Amino acid sequence: MGENLPSQMPRKIFIYTCFGGCATGVAASKACIRLWEENTDEIKIACLPAVIVPWKAKEMVKSSDKRVLIDACGVRCGAKLIEKEGFLVDRYIELTSKLGIRKVKHLPSEDLEDKVYKIIEKEVSSLLGKNLSADKKMGMELLVAFGTDDGENLNNDHVGMAKYFYIYSFSNGKEELVERRENAQLKGDESLKHGDPEKAKATSSILGNVDVLVGRRFGPNLPRLLEKLVCVVTRTDTIPNAIMAVHNGMDLIVEQKKREERKHIVLRPT
Repeated sequence: MGENLPSQMPRKIFIYTCFGGCATGVAASKACIRLWEENTDEIKIACLPAVIVPWKAKEMVKSSDKRVLIDACGVRCGAKLIEKEGFLVDRYIELTSKLGIRKVKHLPSEDLEDKVYKIIEKEVSSLLGKNLSADKKMGMELLVAFGTDDGENLNNDHVGMAKYFYIYSFSNGKEELVERRENAQLKGDESLKHGDPEKAKATSSILGNVDVLVGRRFGPNLPRLLEKLVCVVTRTDTIPNAIMAVHNGMDLIVEQKKREERKHIVLRPT
């Protein structure tokens, strides 16, 4: 019956993973789904138990150039299964040994999810012969605001007190000035003090669709701004140097943008 079913669309890499009920197992499953979503034409999650079905195993070999197997812990369930069936893979990862941690039966932290994703992404990138992280950055557009009083230098006060926000589009490793926005809150209620929630709300409203806010200093409203933006502190004076720092720190910026609970980033130009 199986031989008559249509074959799968060929992929360069099939990933097989243990979906075990432990922190590394859950983190691995999330990482594999994410990699599949980000690279649908090249990567696909394959069914590990299907390895024991002879016709299905043959079909999976024909449908993929390379195969990656991930085990969540030292029990090595996946490895034992494919060894028994004589199924070959090109890369094997056992996560608890790789990370130097013990197997724990609870949900993973965001930090563990990030580490597992990077481990798997590195192996997949190696098999594909390219840097997936770089490809994602190159294809992503971010709107970045720089607080300034004169259009050339970052303002000296808290970034929310800048006269203007210069908005740059960052994409494909390049940047372009797209807009200058006047900070209307400076003309508003002067009785508002640093840290007043209304000031944070006003700044967020002005920045609207902006992804990242860059300044030399942030005030007490930083936690509120982080709910809406990636906040970057840069140890430099001029906008061109700050732009360079953003390019150099794009990995960190993209990582924080994906998080629900963000932390501010400190960047220095090199």
